[in-house]
Amino acid sequence: MLVGPFGEINPSELEGYYDGEISVSGKNIDIDLNFESEEISESILNGVDLLLKEVEKLAHKTFMAVSSDWDLDDESETASFYLQHHLDEFEPAEITEIFGTTDINKSTFLNALSIERVGFYPENDESHVIVDIQFSKDVTNYLMAVNFDNKGELTEITMES
Repeated sequence: MLVGPFGEINPSELEGYYDGEISVSGKNIDIDLNFESEEISESILNGVDLLLKEVEKLAHKTFMAVSSDWDLDDESETASFYLQHHLDEFEPAEITEIFGTTDINKSTFLNALSIERVGFYPENDESHVIVDIQFSKDVTNYLMAVNFDNKGELTEITMES
């Protein structure tokens, strides 16, 4: 039985979707829990509970993953593409508003990002947790989805809309 931000969850009577909020670094973040099955083992729910307790660490890992991707320069598959896409779309005034400058470096890029959602998919080994990180929702519907396995290890970063 999981009791927390999703409410009480009975592993033998699952709904497909639960949602809630959790505080990460003083900011309320939308969270959701997604099941394909109608029942699941108690140990899998306990794993979700452990990851919920470690959400601050996952947030830190998310920023570190995006930072590491940025460091790949031309080999970056997501961070650089995400930034370039927005630079191509935004007017100079919007760029200055988002970044505080038109001279964008790693620090200004990372500081402009925020975590908007954490999704839990306990039945998916590769995308057990997905953290959505993006520029303000007011300026874009594009985000980077940072995927972690059931041990909280990075598996993939993708850009989505």
